[in-house]
Amino acid sequence: MRPVRTDSGRHPFEVTSLLAALVCGITLVGIEGSPRSVSAAIPGDLERAWELTLVVVGVVGLVGILWPGHPATRLGVELGALLALGAVTGMYAIALLVSIGASGVFAGTFTAGTAVAAWCRAIQIVRDLGRLARLDDTAAPVDVPMLVERDPP
Repeated sequence: MRPVRTDSGRHPFEVTSLLAALVCGITLVGIEGSPRSVSAAIPGDLERAWELTLVVVGVVGLVGILWPGHPATRLGVELGALLALGAVTGMYAIALLVSIGASGVFAGTFTAGTAVAAWCRAIQIVRDLGRLARLDDTAAPVDVPMLVERDPP
């Protein structure tokens, strides 16, 4: 049987994006006022939830990448963080484009690129989880006859 190879969770872009989400989230939660681009694009309470989600996404994603346990668990944790990262960055991109207009095209498009990259990595993870599930389905116990020594009659 061929070994099943999963795409490593240590993709430089993924690690950097999750680390950036964590740093940005911590920074936004820790400062009194938020940057004008954030406050213009995201209203009040939703802004605070978005900031906290960035922190959670960063922590959960990095924990998933470094998870020492079963590969399916690691990939599942990673998948959840990347889907959330895609959602929060996609939400921010749309908010930028809608609230700021033409002057927000650069930032909105760049941020949307991060969302698309997170979702592309999530697709890779879903494929890897499928491979692991097929491997688990085919791994049935094997009946191996054993020689047993008997006492002479």
